[in-house]
Amino acid sequence: MKRWIRWAGWLYPAEWRMRYGAEFDVFLNDAPLRWRDLGDVIRGAALMQMTSWMTYWKMALLAGFAGAIIAGGIAFAIPNRYVCTATLALEDNSGTSRLQMAGSLQKIFFAILNRDNMIALILDPQLDLYKKERERLTVEQVAADMFRKNVFVVPYEMGTPGVQTFRIVFSYPDRHKAQQVVARLTQEFIEKELKLGSNGSTLEVLEPPVLPEKPTSPVRPAIALLGALGGSLLGLVSLAIFRRMQTYAVVTMSIPKDTKRFVDSQIAAGPYRSISDYVRELIRADEQRHK
Repeated sequence: MKRWIRWAGWLYPAEWRMRYGAEFDVFLNDAPLRWRDLGDVIRGAALMQMTSWMTYWKMALLAGFAGAIIAGGIAFAIPNRYVCTATLALEDNSGTSRLQMAGSLQKIFFAILNRDNMIALILDPQLDLYKKERERLTVEQVAADMFRKNVFVVPYEMGTPGVQTFRIVFSYPDRHKAQQVVARLTQEFIEKELKLGSNGSTLEVLEPPVLPEKPTSPVRPAIALLGALGGSLLGLVSLAIFRRMQTYAVVTMSIPKDTKRFVDSQIAAGPYRSISDYVRELIRADEQRHK
């Protein structure tokens, strides 16, 4: 037991060990020790370290390290998400305006991504999308809240008259299924355009869906870095608050009557307004003697 407590004594600041190390060793040799005394020594060392001005960088380092570990654990718990895209071009040589082409494209989009078609894609045995989510939600909720929010049709201009270009984008944790869904939607766009499109319009696949190699999210190094910065900031703020509380701590002392009369006489004769002023002056004098 004494050996453990003696080792725990090395957790105290070097200044404390230089001033009180000998008395501490004498106390260990004479006092009856228990296991809870070890906890008291460790707790006292932690408080002493937190009240030392030399530990701000240590607190920032330790809290930042802890924050990075916590944030990294959370980041690795978040599943990867892969984004797959396909680029298509709707061309019309019959003189149709861009506004009419955009309306035609929107009509095809709503025909493909209606509720029944999304449910059919989710329940397709070859895709079997959102399997875990369907265990706690209805397939209608999954279609509206998850599938629909991860699929996009993004139109953009290429500067070619009579051509409306757009991308089909889908995000999913499984990169193979992400590619399969985009390929299925691309095929359905072509089929719907043949049924709903006007004469003279053609839909061409400029860039077919390619199997994504790397996930787009989460960016785990960035999350770990934010965790480290947040942990360091939280540690510094906590240490500053702790020291401020310690600075303004209230100390209650009981002193003998003779000592009380002596202190009162010192206050009456000296430039002290209260006992607190007198005690603070004694503390300052003691600090100066030990510097």
